Amino acid sequence: MLSALKSIVIPSLRERGFKGTFPHFRRVNEKKIDLLTFQFDKYGGGFIIEIAVCSPAGHTHHWGNKFLRTK
Repeated sequence: MLSALKSIVIPSLRERGFKGTFPHFRRVNEKKIDLLTFQFDKYGGGFIIEIAVCSPAGHTHHWGNKFLRTK
């Protein structure tokens, strides 16, 4: 599955304007930041894709970690 994600899905994300390194990607524009992260089951056999949107100014997590706009 990891091979398929890297050879099929990641190039498709890049074509759609996503940047970043596996497993964390972002797409920045003037109105919003699209966030996409792959999370894998620690026991193997599965994964989820977490998708989020935040304002173009970025976002601060409740634990203080800041996600800022970067191009």
